[in-house]
Amino acid sequence: MTTLQAATANSVGLNLSLMCREPVFTSRSAQETQRLMGQALVEHELDWPRGGVDTAFYRGQVASCELYALRYGGQVEIRPQPFEDFVLVQMPLRGNATLESDGMGYGVSPGEVAILSPREHARVVWEEGCEQLILKLPRALIEASQQALADDLPSGFTLAPVSRLQRPLAMRWFRLVSELLEHLPEGEASATPSRWLQHLEQSLPLFLLSHCGVAQQDSPSPRQPTRQLQKIDSCMREHLAQGISLAELAVAAGVSIRSLNTLCQREYGQSPMDRLRGLRLEAAREYLLARPQTNVTEVALEFGFGHVGRFANYYRQRFGELPRQTMKSQA
Repeated sequence: MTTLQAATANSVGLNLSLMCREPVFTSRSAQETQRLMGQALVEHELDWPRGGVDTAFYRGQVASCELYALRYGGQVEIRPQPFEDFVLVQMPLRGNATLESDGMGYGVSPGEVAILSPREHARVVWEEGCEQLILKLPRALIEASQQALADDLPSGFTLAPVSRLQRPLAMRWFRLVSELLEHLPEGEASATPSRWLQHLEQSLPLFLLSHCGVAQQDSPSPRQPTRQLQKIDSCMREHLAQGISLAELAVAAGVSIRSLNTLCQREYGQSPMDRLRGLRLEAAREYLLARPQTNVTEVALEFGFGHVGRFANYYRQRFGELPRQTMKSQA
């Protein structure tokens, strides 16, 4: 596979087709991937716990903002060196990722946004099949926006080592990013930024600082993903095609029902069963996109939905279209 499946078919409505016309590189080598990604972004250690290497890397630039579309293929664990000159905004388009830095951490899925600004150590895990759009914002742009918001931000405010935006805030962020993608240059040379483009460029850090500032003020304490949370997530993914109750899920994950509810609400803003349903819907959508000739009823049953009508309703609520419309778009 050389192209990103999520370039034009993703749940957040981003069109990466202009950016993904030609990859900077593709690779089936773990060593080559680590070397080339270190040159392109930041030096890092890279491990592949599971799955094959199927890397595809794309790059675009609008004004001072760099955009990257990336897939590793297998599950990867990335430990970047600390970076001070920029902030990375990671947006999963397919699959899931976990980010930890300086004692804080979050899990993110399609429709969510993670902002990574490590001061010391960072660890990022991409699950198998994860595809992401990454925005690199210069620190100078962040600092200029921080000065503009001086009266609105708490005294001494700085971006947390890792932050997260969830719906509906994340969808507002994606609208800004969509506008940015539309300004990617058609040719090799980029035109001088227009006044509107400069405004758009400044709007990105202003949005992050405004909303991450609110999140940090309202948040009672930093949250770090635990082994329990990772176990819960793995357990859910193992039961995508099976019926499982809340009690059975708690037993399988080795936690109490109360702890299961608390962890899922804290990390995902959802109940455990809502989280499981969301993962099933994402898996069903990926299946439909890859196999547009399949039968909707079979897909619903394959991913644990015993009632096809409810499956279609949940699917439309999540992705804004019915399963059959997804299939038609790929036919």
